[in-house]
Amino acid sequence: MTTGLLNTSEPLPMEAARQALALLPGVSPDWRRHPIEQVVSPDLFFGLDCKLAVRSGAQPRAIGTARARAVLTAGHVLQGSASVAVVLDASKRRLPWAHYAARTGTVEAINKADPADLVTGFLHARAGNTLLDLGKTGSYVMSLLDRVPQVDRQARLKTQTRRLLWAAQLVPGTEPEAQVEAGDDGVFRVRMAIAPQLLPTFVDFCEVLALHDWLLAALKNAFDRSARRGRRAEDEIDPALTYLGHIWNPTAHLSSQEMRSLWQALEDEAQLTWEWQSTLTRVRDKVTLLTRKAIEETLHKESV
Repeated sequence: MTTGLLNTSEPLPMEAARQALALLPGVSPDWRRHPIEQVVSPDLFFGLDCKLAVRSGAQPRAIGTARARAVLTAGHVLQGSASVAVVLDASKRRLPWAHYAARTGTVEAINKADPADLVTGFLHARAGNTLLDLGKTGSYVMSLLDRVPQVDRQARLKTQTRRLLWAAQLVPGTEPEAQVEAGDDGVFRVRMAIAPQLLPTFVDFCEVLALHDWLLAALKNAFDRSARRGRRAEDEIDPALTYLGHIWNPTAHLSSQEMRSLWQALEDEAQLTWEWQSTLTRVRDKVTLLTRKAIEETLHKESV
């Protein structure tokens, strides 16, 4: 899943956001106003015929469709989320395409594979032209928003996209158990064993984690850029504070107690909210100092 800033000068109002994310003709996006405005596009499906990464042995061939959607939070933060359900040992040969088209969001693996090996392979494989790459699918869904009339393509805030990879092994009756890794490459990787009925809430958890990881990185980058020579500090930190400062609220997006508990465990380990509040305080302190300096300079000019 990929997270970035919608390429527009101002956050989209709710009605404009709903129009922009109506990516499937005749199907309205889901939306909510509280606690933070959020619009979710209808699911889109993309045909796949690729290899699945494994740590050892032959790479299984996977055929089917990926499920993807766009999520817009606070009219400004855009996510492209893509996933597949992998069915093992479904067939030993390629079947007619109608078979796969009828099973949306699912790929069937030809050749045997170990589920745990597939999870590890997906999370840690290097990108390749023949391998399953859901990040590209998510990025493509995000790019569709560049083409809608509601987006003016004049973003005031300079940010970079960030990626999160997740993989879940479905184990009926198991308690949720997750491993979260923040890689040196800037990619979050989440691995989980989970009961099938909890999978939708786990996807929500990963989207929330990706959103808040991006928020923290974007605010820190804006603060760092404000100190570089040749830049007006206000041009960097004012948009960041205005557009991002109010969005942080991770547990508000998590509906299940299991995922709230998982987030709390992550907080205990990584202290993400503390880091956000610390960074936000530094940004606000700098704004205060810049404002005071500007007032003093104005008063000095008037007294000369």
